[in-house]
Amino acid sequence: MRPGMRLKTHWFRDATPRDPAQVANALAAIVWRSADVRLRNLRKGRFEIEAGPGYLQVLVELLVFLCVVADRIALRYQPAPWRETFTSALVRRVGGLLQDSFDDLLGPAPGGGYGKRFVDRFNLRVAEYGEFDYHPHGPEFALLRYFGELLTQAMPEAEDRRWSLDQAMTVEGPECVDVVEKSMRGLLGLEPRPQRVRGEAGE
Repeated sequence: MRPGMRLKTHWFRDATPRDPAQVANALAAIVWRSADVRLRNLRKGRFEIEAGPGYLQVLVELLVFLCVVADRIALRYQPAPWRETFTSALVRRVGGLLQDSFDDLLGPAPGGGYGKRFVDRFNLRVAEYGEFDYHPHGPEFALLRYFGELLTQAMPEAEDRRWSLDQAMTVEGPECVDVVEKSMRGLLGLEPRPQRVRGEAGE
């Protein structure tokens, strides 16, 4: 996670359990910001990822992976109906954020817009990622490798694909997992709330 980047990972107002849609809405903002951080990290390295269709492809693979991780964590902690409602709400919300951003940048997309295209991509990828295990300590190596392959394929003109694959598997993927794991545990009330700073606004 980028130093100094603050993310809301706990509910401060009270200890009432939140419904899956509330958790999804809060996590969607975290997923969006985390993908942005990962893209900035890649652009600081060897990769020329300019704003445009190539940028969109990389961003989509990052966002899909973050949502897949959230779905697998929900499976670990929550019953099936909760998980289904949560994941559906999360993917729709992230797709909405994507559409709002890229309608302005690239113009409206055909075929239902960027939001629908994102949902379709998630549905494809979640089945593919489902072939791999996600353990209590995190994803198996093969899952991270598959993410790395997808992200490398999305990168425009990656000069050193072996280096980009290693970067995706050992840095970007694990960082995504760490952010979502911590955020989900906080939002589900599975970690102690941090000490509140005096004068800090409520929830």
